[in-house]
Amino acid sequence: MKKVLIPVFSLAICLTVIGRWTSGFSAFTIFSYTLREAGQLPRPFPDLAMIDQEGTVFHLKEKQKYVLVNFVYLNCPYVCHKVNNQIEQVYHLFDQSIVPSKLEFVTISFDLGNDDVEKIKRYRAYFGADISGWSFALPYQSRQEEFDQFLRRVGIWKYAVPATGIINHSIYLLLISPDNRMVKIFDPARDNNHTIVEQITACLKEEAI
Repeated sequence: MKKVLIPVFSLAICLTVIGRWTSGFSAFTIFSYTLREAGQLPRPFPDLAMIDQEGTVFHLKEKQKYVLVNFVYLNCPYVCHKVNNQIEQVYHLFDQSIVPSKLEFVTISFDLGNDDVEKIKRYRAYFGADISGWSFALPYQSRQEEFDQFLRRVGIWKYAVPATGIINHSIYLLLISPDNRMVKIFDPARDNNHTIVEQITACLKEEAI
């Protein structure tokens, strides 16, 4: 009997520990764990002043429309540019009756030390002139600690690897509603463009009812 109870008891302990570490077996990566710890959807999107590629200071909550937000850094060797290329494809799947009057796109840089207004303006130009309603931005007059706290509240994980310039981070796309709540989260590694468009369109239709 003891030979049976010991492995069963050990398994129960292991499952309990894993359950705690994974928020009830629902978050198996640091990305998903950070996202889950920030709270269930829908939830308020934290406020932080931003400055866009034209030097205009703004707050997302002031837009009062749907906004699809993502985070990148311009020295990223690969994944950030791949995600932005996917966002560009999603952007062009919407027509002018939607963007920018009902939906905007905002890409925010993580890299407060290397990215500035001129740099994000040049980077935005790579996506062509016909992207009205897609802004590139930086936190405005924010200390790194304040920005990191903002990211934790959003549910975005990032880690700057010392002495390399590499920033490991989440790649989620966040849909913010006109009343400044985070209502949808997309994973561009798993969600295809048409799924993203369909879900955003459904939200727009619900808002119109």
